[in-house]
Amino acid sequence: MADLTKLLQNNFLVIEHLFSTPANSAGDIDCTKISWISHETVKNLDVWKTLIDASFDGEQLLVIFNSMSEEEKQKYFKFGVACFTLFVQSNFTGPELLLEVVEDLENEMFKNTDFYKLLSVNNEEISSNTKHPALFVASKCIFAWCIVNNVVNYWWLIRSLIVHQQILDDLSPTLLATADNLFKIIDKMELPENIKASIDIELGQLYLICRHISKAKEYILSASKILGINYNLVGRLGKRTWHQEHEIAQLSLEVKVDEKKEKEPTKPEPSQVDIPADLPLNDEIRLNSIAYSEPTTETKIVLSNIEQKLFLTIVHDMFISKPADELQAEEIQPFVDMILSQKNSYTVRSVALLYRCRLEGKNYRTIERCLLQTEEVINSFKKDSPTFLYRVPDVFGAGLIPIWKVEAQYADLLLNIGLVKNSLEIYLKLELWEEVIVCYTILKLKHKAAEIIKEQLDMNPTVKLWCLLGDATDDISCYETAWEMSKKRSYRAQRHWGQFLFERKKYFECIPHFEKSVSINPLQPNIWFRLGFAALQTENWQVSATAFRRYTTLEPEGFEAWNNLGQAYIKLGNKRSAHQAILEALKCNFENWKVWENLLVVSCDISNFSDVIRAYHKLLDHKGKYMNIEVLSVLVFGVLSEIVDAEGKSSTLYLKKTRELLGRITSIHTSEGYVWELYAILAPTLVLRVQRLQRAYRSYTQTGWDKNVTLCQQVLQVCIKLSEAVLEEEMSPKEPSLNSIRLNISSALAAVKKQDWEDTKELVKEVSEHLDRVVDKIKSGL
Repeated sequence: MADLTKLLQNNFLVIEHLFSTPANSAGDIDCTKISWISHETVKNLDVWKTLIDASFDGEQLLVIFNSMSEEEKQKYFKFGVACFTLFVQSNFTGPELLLEVVEDLENEMFKNTDFYKLLSVNNEEISSNTKHPALFVASKCIFAWCIVNNVVNYWWLIRSLIVHQQILDDLSPTLLATADNLFKIIDKMELPENIKASIDIELGQLYLICRHISKAKEYILSASKILGINYNLVGRLGKRTWHQEHEIAQLSLEVKVDEKKEKEPTKPEPSQVDIPADLPLNDEIRLNSIAYSEPTTETKIVLSNIEQKLFLTIVHDMFISKPADELQAEEIQPFVDMILSQKNSYTVRSVALLYRCRLEGKNYRTIERCLLQTEEVINSFKKDSPTFLYRVPDVFGAGLIPIWKVEAQYADLLLNIGLVKNSLEIYLKLELWEEVIVCYTILKLKHKAAEIIKEQLDMNPTVKLWCLLGDATDDISCYETAWEMSKKRSYRAQRHWGQFLFERKKYFECIPHFEKSVSINPLQPNIWFRLGFAALQTENWQVSATAFRRYTTLEPEGFEAWNNLGQAYIKLGNKRSAHQAILEALKCNFENWKVWENLLVVSCDISNFSDVIRAYHKLLDHKGKYMNIEVLSVLVFGVLSEIVDAEGKSSTLYLKKTRELLGRITSIHTSEGYVWELYAILAPTLVLRVQRLQRAYRSYTQTGWDKNVTLCQQVLQVCIKLSEAVLEEEMSPKEPSLNSIRLNISSALAAVKKQDWEDTKELVKEVSEHLDRVVDKIKSGL
């Protein structure tokens, strides 16, 4: 364990160890020397020849590596790390590779190998913006088959999976399955705490990229526990604007770090001038950041590099798992502010600034800084300082995206503020054809998009280009061509085909295409949602339920999906599952009255009286006036019948809360006769029951009631209940209210007799008999 700890202590898996580079007298790494050795290592043509001769085939390479000495394996592993490092440098952190390395990678020996194809997964190719894929292919093969230490190999494989998924255009179930297999192996290993925390953070990032939210949260929780990090969002008084006079409550992040936990070893950091600048807001209204009345955690606590990466992973999780609304931005902002208040490494600072740009991109007061800040980060990729060895180590735990994706985000910002032509230039440079189609459509030049895609097809026909041509020309035969070209294995072809039909509301026709697409690649949340919606429209409840259920595993905070899932379950008659789905929907959108109404009805169906009462109160809060007679009837009679509710409790436990609910309703709906009848049933005393029945009588006998046979029947029913109540032994014959009740019953009888309806004759006879008995009781008290 001591040797393993020594091997793993450095955050970058000891580049000193792998490259045998001594530190200077101050203990700092000589990055210039390491950089030179890394580049020199990649130029080893003998190693390249071995890999190319084996066609990068795993079985052949395993035989070759097993025949090597440990010293030779170390040499190859060193080569793999160098290749991987330079690949990440050229695609994620910058700066550009040395010219001599680029020239060596253009050697004749590389000409016959299609490295882009070797990195394709599930018929999905890597981005055309990927530079020097040969470096990545070589490193992946070495990490997988040249075993120098299990933990070291598995950790680098995890990092390679992170990078591989980032350079693919779509999520890959194959890479996710590989990650699951690695997790099962690493989970059984005993590792030093700092190393375990680092791996947990990187695994968390990997699962977030693959949108496996629940698994990612497990790793975030594990890393937090190991590092002794506890955090909570709290309210603090503060000001947001320059001219704000009174402080109001603002969300703030409270962080506590267990001082007993072992801290990661310190490492030399570059000067702060070498990292992207945190640009000020420079707004005449808004402050640069919230000014709190008291010092917050971020001004009192110092977070280590690994702790900052943990918080970046938490922010990444919040971006994915929470709905993109104002509340999401309010919750994420304190985390970003906390990270930016610390002394950051280059990569941590870049990611934190890009996260802040995502938050500020939709606000007109912050959009200017957002654009300038994104430019600042993009320009920093091109600078030579700090050296790439200070940039690369944090890429995997911080979640830095490829350079071209950052540029695409910048183009998205330009498009959002209406600079279509400027964004189009960037999309064309990055060959983001879907975005190009959007821009040309806005410019009413959609035919230009088709022309460009046809030019690309003439040079290199691919499934993706055929699909995009179909989008640009609205020609369904292009999707058929793409499907056939993929030998009927492309989820993309079926996806575009289905979306073409979906957008034209051909829901029956699009369902089979969506089903084929997700059967090939289930990591497509948007397609699961559209499949569920199309099935809902065509009343295919089972398909709809399955689709929305799968969507919620990928997007657990998707309010609409949970609500729609509840609707599908209701139609299937699965009320208990519907109840759970609607509860999840409320977690995502607590203030939507329609979801509360769905919860009310479903809870009523399954006798979950607690949620019935809670939902009814919430509906009254939202709508002021709300009435559902059927639900109230079920609630009242259910509570009085002493049944066991959905939670296994006696329904009588809810008697007090039901009385409170009916009291609130009758105070709002003062003239709802039937509600007063229900309220009377719940009355704890006979006198109170009589009073409430009298209120019911008065509510029914408003203007014109005697002209409506149904109202006449209801009034007579109340008369019977009133008379039965006053005829009970507890009611004294000298009770003052008896005479007014007698008069009420008499006048009701007289009014109904005038109409002489056939439907009321039996009730009239019954009420007359009760009236005689009431009169007799009154006489007995004289």
